[in-house]
Amino acid sequence: MKTLIILLLFNLPIQKTFCDGWDDGYCQGWEYVKGPEFSICPLPPLCPMPRILEEEYTDGYNRGFLKGREDAQNQ
Repeated sequence: MKTLIILLLFNLPIQKTFCDGWDDGYCQGWEYVKGPEFSICPLPPLCPMPRILEEEYTDGYNRGFLKGREDAQNQ
């Protein structure tokens, strides 16, 4: 029984979280302004708390993209 549980746990797809999307979106937003060939993504700020009904990867990506674009423009 233990073997079956362990096998099931390892076969589950790895889901990307809101914070994974935040990190990826922040980098893409930064590169959108600075240009991907001439910029290196800075460390993204800490992932914010998701808003109500905002918990998917794409929700984090969208918010991160906007924040990364804003930070790149203000630098």
